[in-house]
Amino acid sequence: MSDPQSTSIDPAKISAIRSALGRVPHVNESCIGCGACVAISGTVFEMNDDGMSIVLSCDSYEWLDVDDAIAACPVNAISWRNS
Repeated sequence: MSDPQSTSIDPAKISAIRSALGRVPHVNESCIGCGACVAISGTVFEMNDDGMSIVLSCDSYEWLDVDDAIAACPVNAISWRNS
């Protein structure tokens, strides 16, 4: 019997599963425009003309540091949503 902690998980499989779930990042109205998300993941987030963060369209948001941007948001304005 193999040790469950030594089992390797294929990152490609994880990405495929997450993509199948259709998760997309969402910025809610509590955004204060601090720019942390843009600094962490400028591929996913940008500031709009009002100085608030918006989500850019991407084929896949996996491996684009969205989880790090969510963790860095000081007002918890970013979350994952199902598309």
